[in-house]
Amino acid sequence: MNPMVLCYNIQPEKLGRMRVLCLRLGIRVRVAQPAEFALPVGVLAGVAETPKNLAPAEPFDDEMLVMAHFQPGMLDAFLEGFRQSRIPTVKLKAMLTPTNAAWPAHELHKAIAEEHAQMEALRKKT
Repeated sequence: MNPMVLCYNIQPEKLGRMRVLCLRLGIRVRVAQPAEFALPVGVLAGVAETPKNLAPAEPFDDEMLVMAHFQPGMLDAFLEGFRQSRIPTVKLKAMLTPTNAAWPAHELHKAIAEEHAQMEALRKKT
């Protein structure tokens, strides 16, 4: 499968800059629409089938990226490209895994938002 980044709630200007970076790196950009937030992230990444019974989507406003099918070294190049291009950071990021591929976007968002908050709390303690 080709490398892909799923984008949730990314503002148009930032998204445009990300598209340029991703084009340079050979990464496909897939923008998730709010109506697709109920779908498992694996469906949007092309590794899962759409379930027959979907729970309603729980909206969220935070920006979130899900990287899928990245080859070794690609994540580092992607993050370094953000820094070099001075693209404002996206705090909530995850790699697609066999486990989270089955989660709808709002579940993944909740999990990585909690993780991010814990890491921030630890940083403040040190």
